[in-house]
Amino acid sequence: MKHVTPFAFAAGIAIGDALAQVRVPTNFQVGVKWQIEIQNTLDITKPLEPSDAVVWDLDLYHVARNPGIVDYLRKNDSNRILICYFNAGLAQTSDCDYNTRWNNSGLLGNVYDPEEPQFSDERWVNIKNQTARDWMKDRITLANQIGCDGVDPDNIDGYLNDEDGNNGTGWNLSQDDYVSFVTELAAHAHNLTTKRGFTLLIGQKNAADIVDRIDGVLDFAVLEDCKQLNDPTEQGFCSAFQPYITAGRPVFSIEYPSTLGNADSGACNPGGANATQYAASCDATAGNANFSTVLKIQGGVGELNGCTQYCDGGRPNTGVVVTATNSELDGSPCPAGSQ
Repeated sequence: MKHVTPFAFAAGIAIGDALAQVRVPTNFQVGVKWQIEIQNTLDITKPLEPSDAVVWDLDLYHVARNPGIVDYLRKNDSNRILICYFNAGLAQTSDCDYNTRWNNSGLLGNVYDPEEPQFSDERWVNIKNQTARDWMKDRITLANQIGCDGVDPDNIDGYLNDEDGNNGTGWNLSQDDYVSFVTELAAHAHNLTTKRGFTLLIGQKNAADIVDRIDGVLDFAVLEDCKQLNDPTEQGFCSAFQPYITAGRPVFSIEYPSTLGNADSGACNPGGANATQYAASCDATAGNANFSTVLKIQGGVGELNGCTQYCDGGRPNTGVVVTATNSELDGSPCPAGSQ
């Protein structure tokens, strides 16, 4: 692992005025090993697994509620990079700012997915409204304050719910609205300096349709199910994100093989995904060359939990790890100033 040099530029990052001043840790590179765990809070009393993952993508409010996580991640490797996930397109009741801001604000629209009861507490935000945008920027500021190196803003593709004319978000949102929204969030993030002296990084989450309109102002991408393994009738969208790779910026990919674990219990299959699904998940010829790929459980209490499989040299039954978590910490008190 390379050591971080303050104010060094990663190869390919300074590619225009929008990114010219972005200061990136030198180990934030294409192909870097990562882990994402946003279901529950990391258990900082247990050994960190996988110990060699450089980039960690954790829930913003788990980290904010449990400040020991930042020191825990960097205890044996000061160069680990912490990306903090937050819901940029929706607000949900577990958010630290929900009751003090979003609830009764008039800025919440329809439920994320009326057909899925587990999403009944998440509602689409009117991202055309400046107050809503400012509140989301406050979440980015919080991430910077608590020691995150970057942010992973989810659900920036609400336009997909509205393109059919059924107003699924409740706000009639368009691609243009989200391009404007993400561009404003990126400008805010890039105006912040992390505790380690770098620019606060910001990524693109899914939304393949608008890559060519926003990739120039973002520092990485996070994709889910870009190969559409569980729906072969759909065409994968991996290749849409190759401009990030070309520019020297990482693409973090999540595939969801159904045989990896049990969505209802969250239990991980010790042998990982079956051979067929493992091969499909790890195949790097579907427009996903040089992506940093993890295999995760999808749905239920297993959704993006600690169960993970890595593409270990193309060998099934290898690369399975379970990151220790403690769900009792999920509801720890919110820090002052996060509301």
